[in-house]
Amino acid sequence: MQTSIPAASTTGQRGRIMTYQPSGLGTVSIEGVQYPFDVSKHWRSDTAPVLNAVVDVCLDASGTIETLHVVSTQQLAQEDMAIAAKLARAKGQQLWSKAVSMLGLPVLASIGALLAGAFLFNVLDMRLYGNSSFSFWEMLGMPIDNLERLSQGTRSSFTSGRFFFLLAIGACFASLFIHNAKAALGKAAPLLFLLIYTARLTMTVRDSVSASTAGVQSMLGGRNNEIASRMADEMLSQVWRSMSFGVGTYLLLASAIVLAAYGYGEYKRKTIG
Repeated sequence: MQTSIPAASTTGQRGRIMTYQPSGLGTVSIEGVQYPFDVSKHWRSDTAPVLNAVVDVCLDASGTIETLHVVSTQQLAQEDMAIAAKLARAKGQQLWSKAVSMLGLPVLASIGALLAGAFLFNVLDMRLYGNSSFSFWEMLGMPIDNLERLSQGTRSSFTSGRFFFLLAIGACFASLFIHNAKAALGKAAPLLFLLIYTARLTMTVRDSVSASTAGVQSMLGGRNNEIASRMADEMLSQVWRSMSFGVGTYLLLASAIVLAAYGYGEYKRKTIG
């Protein structure tokens, strides 16, 4: 007596319920092909079939349905996230390869150092109105027009300084998208931004000292201007002594100079060539 070998089955196919009758009969569509099913024979889930529900389908060797399992919305969401993450990784690898080929690893390393200097390390320690340490990104969120508020670490959620700093970083990648020799000069944008910001900070310090000097002169009734001038010089000296630069300052400055040099060199090569 020969024993019958059960037909091989295939798994892992996805379908969608197209019709379902109260009698328990329905159809499921797999890649545009509809297959009939009977709940009493094929359904393997605890909940009743619902129109348009996604199901896992197991077919036998003859192409008829063996079992159906409903796929939960949570599992579908996880699968969609996995697909999106895979696409994002692929796109990221594509952009990275393009950036390496067009910008070069030294430029990308300099941009990385610039970001580290701005976000990870302190650039300034101030002991004028109390001890405070700031990263450059934190400083960009503070009011640079007021030395006392700056020293006390008064922060805002987002400022024009932060916007223009991010814009300067983005300018480093301009040559990836703009095929003009001048786009290479975008790599000098971080250095230009740092110079402008430093100039504004210096003006803030001088304006604060000038305001204090004017207050002293008004108390003296316009007399002893020489004393007021010496006091202003001493106050300015104390302000500068109250500040010390951190690792972030040197990372920012060095990486910005390197980026500007690479940008100018690239610009010269493209214009000469």
